[in-house]
Amino acid sequence: MSRRVSGHRFEYGPLARGIFIAIVSLLPLTLVVAGNWLIWHVLLVLFLGFGLRPLLEWSGLYTVYASFAAAWQERWGRGFTEQRRREIERKQRRARYKRFGPEDPRLPKKW
Repeated sequence: MSRRVSGHRFEYGPLARGIFIAIVSLLPLTLVVAGNWLIWHVLLVLFLGFGLRPLLEWSGLYTVYASFAAAWQERWGRGFTEQRRREIERKQRRARYKRFGPEDPRLPKKW
């Protein structure tokens, strides 16, 4: 299945799409419960549907967010990689010294 290529820099995620669908599906309820708010609700739906993405792309807010998100993911990934590397080195060290005799039971479990 091929994906349609859009001219936009980003696509909304599943959470944002779900929230938008929920807002759209609440239009009839807004009409019944608070009819005087219907015009504002419709304007909100139109803005979210057609105006938010161009505004984010034009203002550069999406680029700023994307750079912060990339930096955070890289930092998190680096910490995870370092921790995993230490675990593997520890396991290799234990395997290398295991042939010299049994472990001392007084040592910590992952020594």
